[in-house]
Amino acid sequence: MQSDACAEKPEGSGSYPTLADRLMQDEYFTDREDERADPPAGRWLTHPGRWLNHLFGRLGPRAGGQSALEVDPLLEFATEAQINHDRSKRKARTAPSRTRSGRGWALLVLGIIVVVTGVGAIAANQVRLIRIPGLGVKDGRVSIETRPSGARVLIDGQPRGTTPLVLSVKPGAHTMMVRSDLDERVVPLSVTAGAEVTQYFDMKAPQPLVVAGRLSVVTDPAGAQVRIDRQLVGISPITALELTAAQHTVRVTSEIGSAERTVTVEPGAATSLVFSLPKVRAPLAAGWLSVSAPFDVQIMEGTDVIGSGGAAKVMLAAGRHDLLLVNRSLEYQETRKIDIDPGKVTAVRVDPPWATLSANARPWADMFVDGKSVGQTPIGRLAVLIGTHEVLFRHPQLGERRENVVVRTKGPNRIAVDFTK
Repeated sequence: MQSDACAEKPEGSGSYPTLADRLMQDEYFTDREDERADPPAGRWLTHPGRWLNHLFGRLGPRAGGQSALEVDPLLEFATEAQINHDRSKRKARTAPSRTRSGRGWALLVLGIIVVVTGVGAIAANQVRLIRIPGLGVKDGRVSIETRPSGARVLIDGQPRGTTPLVLSVKPGAHTMMVRSDLDERVVPLSVTAGAEVTQYFDMKAPQPLVVAGRLSVVTDPAGAQVRIDRQLVGISPITALELTAAQHTVRVTSEIGSAERTVTVEPGAATSLVFSLPKVRAPLAAGWLSVSAPFDVQIMEGTDVIGSGGAAKVMLAAGRHDLLLVNRSLEYQETRKIDIDPGKVTAVRVDPPWATLSANARPWADMFVDGKSVGQTPIGRLAVLIGTHEVLFRHPQLGERRENVVVRTKGPNRIAVDFTK
């Protein structure tokens, strides 16, 4: 038969292929189509959308598979059944590998998600820990006052205004300069967040515009000639004589005696000088007494005041004299025995005695007396000379206070300041 003849033809003779050959060829193309439908995993790395579809498609059942089709018994052939059986075996062998491949991709995706989540959590934690410098830190408040007002204020070299002044200053250590036409102060300034700091400074005041003062000269007995800086200005008593604000030499002369003193006329102030001259003619042998003191003294002989002032020159009869040097405001009194030589000047120098001074400040302060540091308050029984002294109290946060104190011989001598007021 023709079918037998076809079956006896040698393989590769160029005749039509047999039914088995066709089935094998169909199997080959079917496998190729399966391979194209399910390419190796490496190829999907360059196609993210496709490998995700492939991954989730692999994990789910395929709709429309051959298992769902009903087979027509009329179309079944023995040879086809054998071929389909072999094909099912091969697919069964490749299915586990594909299933493992799908599980590997799922694990890879799950690992990536875990890593990304961990990195995001760490980044969020770090962002929460980041602090922007200066954010949320409140500035300090600094109040600055001076006497007199109008001083210029510089913080870290930058002009900030004139006193009285209230500033907002960044927390930390700063350098503050307070400057006027006659004075300048540089102090450290420490500011904490939200704190209020007050600084007060006593600055040197400008000189008053008044450049003249008044001088009155009285002599006992009256009628003496009065010379100021060697210029005759009249006969005593002289009242309210206007002079330039400066130091002047005043000399009075009568028929029976003379005296000379140095006086300082203050601007806008009135100064008085009293001379006690001999009431009887002095013997031909006479001399001069010159007294110098750091403060004004009265020169008394008995109950008579024969001279006064810090620098006085008095004519006395030659011989020994018992003199009393007095300053009642300083509670100073000293007796001197003086020998006057005829025609000569006898000099007497007054050295002020020592007294004690006690000082305190609230809350505390560094203390300076006449520009010299003497320690930190409270200070008790500080030895100083009698007279007027300038005391400076300085606090690093509360500023400065400047006071004048008169130290007396007998005391007690005390001074205190309160920076909280």
